[in-house]
Amino acid sequence: MTPRTAWRGRHAALATAALTTALLPGLTQLTASASAAPPATAPAAAADPGPTPVPLITPGDAVGGLEDVDLRGTVKALAAQRDAVARLGVRDVRWNRFGTPSSLLPVDGSLGAAPGSPADAARAWLQGHAGVFGLTAADLSEANLELVESQELVGSKARAVLFRQRFDGLKPSIGSMVTVGVAEGKIAYVSSSLVRDPEAMPSVEAEPRMTPLEGWVTAAESVGANIPAVGDITSDVRKGWTRLKVPGLVQEQQARLGALAVADGTVRPVIEANVVNVAGGATSAYTVMVDAVSGEVLHRENQVENNNDAYPFQGQVTATECGPMHEFELTDGNTRQLVAAGLMANTLNDIEVRIFDPSGDLLASADTGTSPEVATYTAEEIPAGVYSAQVCPFADPTVPFLPPGDYALSVLSSDTTTPEGGGTGNTAEGSPRWRFFTANPNDNSVQGTPTNSVIGCWFTSREAAGDCTLPTGRLNNVAAPGPWDFLTNAQVPSFTTIGNNANTHEAWGNPLAPGGLAQAPVSPTQDYTDEFTDAWNNSGCNPAELTPGGNDILASVTNLFSVHNRMHDYSYYLGFDEGNYNMQLDNLGRGGVEGDQEIGNAQAGAITGGQPTYLGRDNANQITLQDGIPGITNQYLFQPIAGAFYAPCTDGGLDMGIVGHEYTHAISNRMVAGPDEGLTSNQGAAMGESWSDLVAAEYQFSHGYDNGGNIWAVGVYATGNEDVAIRDYAINRNPLNYSDYGFDTTGDEVHADGEIWNGTQWSVRQAIVDRLDARGGDYDYQNAGRQLLCAQATPDYALPPASCPGNRRWVQLIFDSFLLQQGATSMLDARDAMIAADRMRFGGQDVKVMWDAFARRGMGVGASVPDADSGDTTPSFASPTADNGRVTLRGGLPGRFYVGDYEARATPVADTLRGTRLDNTLSMAPGTYRMLHVSPKGGFQRFSLKVGAGQRVVRALGDRTNLASSAAGAEVIEASAGSLNADLLIDGTEATNWGGVTETNVDESRPYVSVDLAGGRSTVRRVQVSAMLTPAATGDDGLPLAQVDEDPDSGSRFTALRRFAIEACVRACDTDGATWKRVFTSKGDAFPGRQPRPVAPDLTMRSFAVPATTASALRLVTLENQCTGFAGYAGEQDEDPLNDTDCATASDRGTIVHASELQAFTR
Repeated sequence: MTPRTAWRGRHAALATAALTTALLPGLTQLTASASAAPPATAPAAAADPGPTPVPLITPGDAVGGLEDVDLRGTVKALAAQRDAVARLGVRDVRWNRFGTPSSLLPVDGSLGAAPGSPADAARAWLQGHAGVFGLTAADLSEANLELVESQELVGSKARAVLFRQRFDGLKPSIGSMVTVGVAEGKIAYVSSSLVRDPEAMPSVEAEPRMTPLEGWVTAAESVGANIPAVGDITSDVRKGWTRLKVPGLVQEQQARLGALAVADGTVRPVIEANVVNVAGGATSAYTVMVDAVSGEVLHRENQVENNNDAYPFQGQVTATECGPMHEFELTDGNTRQLVAAGLMANTLNDIEVRIFDPSGDLLASADTGTSPEVATYTAEEIPAGVYSAQVCPFADPTVPFLPPGDYALSVLSSDTTTPEGGGTGNTAEGSPRWRFFTANPNDNSVQGTPTNSVIGCWFTSREAAGDCTLPTGRLNNVAAPGPWDFLTNAQVPSFTTIGNNANTHEAWGNPLAPGGLAQAPVSPTQDYTDEFTDAWNNSGCNPAELTPGGNDILASVTNLFSVHNRMHDYSYYLGFDEGNYNMQLDNLGRGGVEGDQEIGNAQAGAITGGQPTYLGRDNANQITLQDGIPGITNQYLFQPIAGAFYAPCTDGGLDMGIVGHEYTHAISNRMVAGPDEGLTSNQGAAMGESWSDLVAAEYQFSHGYDNGGNIWAVGVYATGNEDVAIRDYAINRNPLNYSDYGFDTTGDEVHADGEIWNGTQWSVRQAIVDRLDARGGDYDYQNAGRQLLCAQATPDYALPPASCPGNRRWVQLIFDSFLLQQGATSMLDARDAMIAADRMRFGGQDVKVMWDAFARRGMGVGASVPDADSGDTTPSFASPTADNGRVTLRGGLPGRFYVGDYEARATPVADTLRGTRLDNTLSMAPGTYRMLHVSPKGGFQRFSLKVGAGQRVVRALGDRTNLASSAAGAEVIEASAGSLNADLLIDGTEATNWGGVTETNVDESRPYVSVDLAGGRSTVRRVQVSAMLTPAATGDDGLPLAQVDEDPDSGSRFTALRRFAIEACVRACDTDGATWKRVFTSKGDAFPGRQPRPVAPDLTMRSFAVPATTASALRLVTLENQCTGFAGYAGEQDEDPLNDTDCATASDRGTIVHASELQAFTR
């Protein structure tokens, strides 16, 4: 038990240094006594485990965990529905899996008149057009279609009216919704996931037979969670959820009864269950729909995006015993109010907070069943003396008392009876302040301390006095109820990193086992300014730093808390507010479900997540569940890992790009299909990754912050890469388009495919910026002062986007579009929603330039996709608002034409092949395009295509033969021992590859493939080589399946070819007596992968001029792969005694090489 502490003197507390505090993992923060806390020690040295391949999941990789499950089926739209839609004047209709329209964007901006209130007008339109959805007007009445919310497009009169079907009184757990955009007396847009002809839920056979607890157990078993005997699980019911405390799982679990509509129109009762476990670096979270009758899992989704004195105390209660009497002294008679706030570690435990006078008489007590519990005593005069406060268990709790009984208690004394936010009415003495990095620590010193942290203050006084260094000014803003550490429901500060918007703590280890203290700063003066010493970097990732108070943990927690609050405040004025399901402990009566501020885990898994699992390294994640359930983010330490990821020794929680990215996952998953569904489709998840990149970067750009590299590269500090960071491309230098879906070495994957939306949105952003920038004045894009005024609200006002440069208008349209989309959204649906949002908010001023920008990225009129989970995209480069050019592509050997740099898994836009659905002509919006022609016999040919407005363009390519093409007659005549799929090196596509697997590293073994050239002896002057990788078959956990794939390492980044040689043979090349002469040796970085890892743009087809060489056969010889050939992947790069970082010796990546294509030409 915490020792009893007496606080003597009014300012005794103010002199107290920052303390180490403990939190209830993921929920509530408390101060731990030294005697009660388990020791946090650095891992002891252990035997070298050997070069085991690492299944590492990093921020740019596929999300680990089980695959999603969806057994709802699919039906097609009826002919009568299609006829009804045809009469609406809609340009491109897309149908969802339920046979109802997923997106209805009118050509002229209006689907019809909208008289009356937005909600009434929206329902009237739906009932008047019920046939579009295969429903009747009665199906869309209030009895069967409930109004969820008439959501404001923030700061405007436009509304996104959200309805949800109901089935025998049960609310759908997912889907069955329709959103109607209403603005200026018109229906501007409709999206839906409605179920056609829903049958009433049967009342006998389908009556729920499972309890929420039973359903949760079934859900937990389906995801492999280890659960105890059911009898050990305790529960209570709050806010519509059965909330479970499950031994062995850190977080509270939830379950509730709902309905799940199936595509055939039937509706099943389901138990909607959240199975969440965040501990020791490992993170898993699933929302599972279990049939409440049969127990079958029908749907599963991986969710892993005044003059005051203060006296802080801590202690412990049991089911029957109070905590100690905590004494504090008032030294004068000026006090008018005492406020005591108690916070329990286990928020289910009911407590009573008491205040006693110097004689021991009770002055005030409180038991309202809330946490924190607050007792207040007010008097005209409170005499000087030693007072005390106490926390006790409630005598007759509604639920049994459960350990732990730890609590934190704050007592606030005030010279006024109505203390203001921040704990003081005298802002000169009480302005809360926080030290943090606006973007990230500067990295100009390998061994030193970054000098660019700032101190941000809430009020103006310290700023005026020069104590505050945040360049963008004070933190107070017009909608904020108080400083970041202010508990509005208690009307007191927490004096630590708990507030209405965020709850942040250290998470070094599993909170259920020794190793994690859940540390956080405590300051009775609200001065959270611990210095940052860069200990993790300066020590070289030495785990010895991970001792209590070490590794800059208090500075790290403060930083994460601060930037979470910054993101909360930034996004609030873009529309992520209470009514649109944001994350706050107290929603202040402004709508939504409260009790869900963001939980921030700093340096998650630092002790338990290093070598050999690396679950606590080189990553970050966000869990966002239903409105009212706290979001959880984990920020990890970064460290070089052999053959997997070469990052510097950094703390990801200090990188605003990464933190902002994760926070935006919570934004998009709450605002899209709110309040409970979020993004549920593959393309939706890809856009979720992109939106997170875009908003994080836009936040930094608009505030004028500097990350030390390209501000449009997300994760510059954490990854050490100043150009592209964690992605294939920086947002502002991204050539991708909709035809490139699946372009990356991973194949279809949300992080990779999200980069397509990144590039598209950059084009849309810049089109709006350029249109407005030409007008100058308030729209001047280069005006940093105007950018800042638009980016953050002041204490008095928030500037509307219509008065700002185009980038603010663009990011506002992103947030507006969230409210208009369904969970199973596609990139084309999101395009429609953005265009509709511009019409609703800005009267369509930007529609033309937006359409043109979308078209130049392959999302023009006529673009399509089978459904939102598909990567089988059909691009269109034609704009409905432009004078498109007509392009004819001719010449060359028969082949396919692609827009962009990629062929593997990309979609061609034209071809000169027989028997295909394409031809050699297409319509394209004016612009300049990168093009690629791929011929089975002629190889790869890149060219640029310029299309003018209304221009007829004919582009003819010359004939040329790829002498190393199997289609032209070339053959593989020899390959080194251990070769896999050698014939695929000459099959004319980057979608396959050859693998050379050897016993020793490839720079020693030199694996090779020899190719007999087509047409006999020729003079070769140029070769083309590709090191592109091929995605390997994967299992439910996303890891390669060696047992079903001949080459399970075909997609491994570090095995890609880096340096090679070409050898030539003239005669008898397929015999043992053949003479091979080396005629070309590439540069060391022929395929220039760099830190933190090789990426697809470094590996695609490249052309190399070779000396004119007479040859009948050519041999591609490996000199280096990525693992062995780059200094950035070599040697010992840290001081962690358990972590060998040299790729060539500490992993098996050096023994394998992959190359996709060898092509040879006479010119």
